[in-house]
Amino acid sequence: MRIQCPQCSQRFDVTDEYLNKTVECGSCDNRFKVTDEEVVKEKKKFYPGEKRGADLERFGHQHSRVSGAAVDFKQAHYQPNVTADVVGPPRPRRTIAKVIGLSMMVMVILIFLLAGGKEGSMRDMGMVNRFIFVGFTAIVGGLLVIYGSVRDRKLGVMLAGLLAAILIALPFIFPPNPTVTSDEPIGKVGVEEDGRGAFNSEILRAQYLEAIGYEPVSDALESNPRESVVGIYLRNVSESARMQIGNYLYEATDRVSHETVYVRGEDDEDGLVLLTKQEKSIDEIAALCTKFGRIKKIDKKLRIVDVYVEGAKMDYMSNDKALDPKSLDFEDQNLRVLKGFDKGAQLRALNRLAAAEPKARRDDITQQLLKMLPRSKGDLRIAILHALKTWATAEKRVSHVVAPAIKEVYAEGKMDKDIMEFVIQRKIDAGSEILWKLWEKNPAEWSEMMSGLGEGAQILLLPNLAKMNVAQVVAACEILGRVGTPSAISTLESVARASSGQKKKSLKAAIDEIKKRS
Repeated sequence: MRIQCPQCSQRFDVTDEYLNKTVECGSCDNRFKVTDEEVVKEKKKFYPGEKRGADLERFGHQHSRVSGAAVDFKQAHYQPNVTADVVGPPRPRRTIAKVIGLSMMVMVILIFLLAGGKEGSMRDMGMVNRFIFVGFTAIVGGLLVIYGSVRDRKLGVMLAGLLAAILIALPFIFPPNPTVTSDEPIGKVGVEEDGRGAFNSEILRAQYLEAIGYEPVSDALESNPRESVVGIYLRNVSESARMQIGNYLYEATDRVSHETVYVRGEDDEDGLVLLTKQEKSIDEIAALCTKFGRIKKIDKKLRIVDVYVEGAKMDYMSNDKALDPKSLDFEDQNLRVLKGFDKGAQLRALNRLAAAEPKARRDDITQQLLKMLPRSKGDLRIAILHALKTWATAEKRVSHVVAPAIKEVYAEGKMDKDIMEFVIQRKIDAGSEILWKLWEKNPAEWSEMMSGLGEGAQILLLPNLAKMNVAQVVAACEILGRVGTPSAISTLESVARASSGQKKKSLKAAIDEIKKRS
């Protein structure tokens, strides 16, 4: 049963055994006796339609219709019904649709801004494909934006229209600039018909030759074998870049060509590099030109390679950052130079790296140095070996690449102590053999390096000790006195018995030094 406190009216459920007993209210601490007055009487529950009272029959069952008669008081006017989307927060799917639509349209705009230019990665996309691309994006993105802008449909339409207009304008602002490479003569590419139905290719050819200043190439063809002459017409290139490209082509053609650079163009913005007495084919020359530009045409009859120089490939170095070893971009900038084509710039970068302290890009620079070494020559190869001494870690396996290079450096007579020290430290194959040959020619200069081999010096010196001259024996005994082991004593004594004078004194001194250390 349920009782109620007479003081605070708080109700409690209790059992029948509490009837006529005194209890304490848990809410107000009032003590009272449970009687029938404190017991709550439960009313009987009825559900709609279950109870029918006789008095209800007096009321009608039909609603009365009141005509729209004029009244004296002010009537209330209610707002028309509104949708939940307008009053409440927008639904998640509409918000997602709007975000996707805006993201699509903005992303395509950014793609055109970053990659749609003359030298961008989208340059080969045709105008029709560009319109299809932006049109699809404008329609789909615009519909998604309008669908998601339920709270302010007018603003959504305006925003979608503005972005769609920008998208449609992008193909006009960033037109295509496709790569066209052809082996056909330039005068026969894209010619038009005249009124008689004949191609006027000769007229176009003459205009082209006049525009590029073809005379130097024509003169060279008269005095040189045809296959040894190539003219490279450079478009959109500065004076310094022209000279840089000329030097690069001279180096890349193994220094057998004679290169001459001519200024061309109305504002000197073009150039012509003439290569003569070169041994590479015109296709190989064109492949070299891809290092700094994009091939527009190849005419094998005229011996012309038409190249559009790309600024992104030429502008690979920031002097301030590349020259300062403390700069955070020092390694990045010099690595970019190593990946370029200018041999002079690469040589200067290698000298900077050889004197710098390796940091974050050590592995990347080492990989680039190992990639460059097999095809490098002369001073560039020596500079790479110096840089490898600084940048190649002890764990990096370099012997298979360095060994052929040091053999060529030795054959050219350009081996120096820094390279030889690197070779000995890293135990490069053929290093000991080269060191022995260097020491044999000049013991005084290479004795310290030979001592650095430790017991390895004993292996190189002992078999040749009997055939050495006095200067070589003296130097060899000084080395063996410092690093020789007791196992060398028998050979030294044998050679000493067959020697005399300074040789014998030096050999006995080496034996005494070894015995003292043993």
